[in-house]
Amino acid sequence: GALVLTVRASDADWGQNARVRYRLREGRLRGAPLSSYVSVQAETGALYALRSFDYEEVRELELWVRAEDGGAPPLSSNVSVRLLIADENDNAPQVLYPPAPGSGLGSGSGSVWAGVELAPRSAEPGALVAKVVAVDADAGQNAWLSYELAKATEPGLFRVGLHSGEVRTARSPLARDAARHSLVVVVKDRGRPALSATATLTVVLAESVAELLSELGSNAAPAEPAGSLTRWLVLAVAAVSCLFLAFLLLLLALRLRRWRRSRLLPPPSGTLRGVPASHFVGIDGVRAFLRSYSHDVSLTADSRKSQLRCAAGSCCDTLPARPPPDEPAPLRGEDVAAHRAADTDALT
Repeated sequence: GALVLTVRASDADWGQNARVRYRLREGRLRGAPLSSYVSVQAETGALYALRSFDYEEVRELELWVRAEDGGAPPLSSNVSVRLLIADENDNAPQVLYPPAPGSGLGSGSGSVWAGVELAPRSAEPGALVAKVVAVDADAGQNAWLSYELAKATEPGLFRVGLHSGEVRTARSPLARDAARHSLVVVVKDRGRPALSATATLTVVLAESVAELLSELGSNAAPAEPAGSLTRWLVLAVAAVSCLFLAFLLLLLALRLRRWRRSRLLPPPSGTLRGVPASHFVGIDGVRAFLRSYSHDVSLTADSRKSQLRCAAGSCCDTLPARPPPDEPAPLRGEDVAAHRAADTDALT
């Protein structure tokens, strides 16, 4: 909607014949009609932009504006308008080398080797090590690039060309210098405000490619075990969880089995069918069951007869236990009476 310019036309006639109207002659630009880019106000001839123009897409725009009076028949005249698009600093520099870690060239297994350069330890000052390559899509001053070394492992060992982007040695490497160096190069354009981009280079001080590969392998090797260690930790946690779950299931099964057995079998007690457990006596390794029996003995002092009464079913189907050899045999009723009489006579 910005005003681009105003087209003015005059007519020497009077009245309606001198009234001028403007319109845009149809045309196409990049496959789209011109009317989608600009418009002309019929009464004033003001030319307005209908969209923003990008210098990288459209650098110039040529169109025709027609001025027509109000006479009968109407008379007209055409004017050619050429619009030159000015560039603005709307594009930051793009680094082509070394590739960024997230780019296609620096992804996958090749990311370890992206941006790695070899510099011999015997290099002289000013020896070329690498070159940072960058482009800017803008034009003119906005596309002029400058390079600057922003960060380095050893600040005084390398330098970067201001306009070339060449990385060279500032001095000869020393024995105390580290084998692996990281360089961060900032690329800036000359626009206002200036836009910038960064590039990261890895320089290895080595005399041969084999030494370079050995140095890179020693630094890149820990990355793989880190992922492997994480994988093993996950597997260990999963194994411990499975074992714990199996233990819980086993404990639950044992509890269930004990509960079922308690339901099927009677609870243990000290009696069996009303018989005390003390009546089970082991004889030669065999448990014999002795049933209870009871008897009443009636004795009189003046009579030698005794009465022995046994309870029914007390010893019908069992035999009395044999007394030990060192103990006297139990007395029957009559023997008990005689024995008591003899004791009485002895006392008197």
